[in-house]
Amino acid sequence: MNYIKFLFTLAVLLATTSVANGQSILSLSFDNHDATTHLAPMADGVHLERNSDQRSCLIIAGKVDSQSLKPIAIRPQQKYKLTLRAAINTGDTIETNDRLNDISSVTRGSRFAGCEFYFTDENGENVSIELRGNDAFAGTKQIQVESIDVITQKMHDYVFVFQAPPTAQTLHINLLPRKRTLRVEKLLLESEDDEGTVNCNPDFRYGELNRSGWNPDTEGRLFRRPDGTVVLKCGTNATSSPFTVDDQSRYSFRCQGTGYNKTDGKVIVLFFDEHGKELSHTHLFWDRDMNEEVTKAAIKPIQGAKIAMLKASHIILEKVMVTKDAAGGHD
Repeated sequence: MNYIKFLFTLAVLLATTSVANGQSILSLSFDNHDATTHLAPMADGVHLERNSDQRSCLIIAGKVDSQSLKPIAIRPQQKYKLTLRAAINTGDTIETNDRLNDISSVTRGSRFAGCEFYFTDENGENVSIELRGNDAFAGTKQIQVESIDVITQKMHDYVFVFQAPPTAQTLHINLLPRKRTLRVEKLLLESEDDEGTVNCNPDFRYGELNRSGWNPDTEGRLFRRPDGTVVLKCGTNATSSPFTVDDQSRYSFRCQGTGYNKTDGKVIVLFFDEHGKELSHTHLFWDRDMNEEVTKAAIKPIQGAKIAMLKASHIILEKVMVTKDAAGGHD
């Protein structure tokens, strides 16, 4: 079996406790030096300091190339939520440049302060796969570096939801300040139960700075409507992060969105085998179907499907919520 690789860029710190459903796995603040024991040997330029509001935080100086954390044991296919309260000290932030989030969407973690995290299997090998598409998903798509960039001068709760790959046993994290001073006030890692879906970040509830679970093209981005709703402008091709499925089960897809025009805009789901080869795809909704919330139930993955991924095109997407149907609920 090939392995599924997720490299995410994200400003993050972790500490370890036991895994339990619905409970925090890591809960880390920097009120004292005990928290630094969860770091690998501290680089020169990493220290604790108090903010102007007297809250203690971890400071990663801009001269630091990276600061590693100690590996964290995780469970394969478990869904996790990572919440990081962080900020940067620089003149170029979203408070002074409202286009910074658009730039961050294009650069995808290559420019701003952040942190890579990746998975290894029981043999210590990186977990990776290439998803090989057919007509609905042309070419070969290797899972790339995902990112949440820290682009605020004020402390902000950055949230990243992810599903651990099927063979993942260990999570590794490297902080990358990228010539900025990165300040981290707290970090929480917990098993994710609140979304109630098998896909990640299904309704963009974490705000316009948190793109986890989705990969819009260079035209696409998250933005907040005047009514406060956060939506995803998908561009020509936005894909979700892959999620595992069972070919003996059925799934429901609840969607709402508005196409760029009345004959455009669609959402499909693609199914892949355990080696990342596309087996089939199913058209879920067109624009005319989903101006109001609509559900399509009892969709069964093709035999041999182990991985699924959503693809949305030419649509302003409000939600796509994928849930596993109750056993025996459909013929």
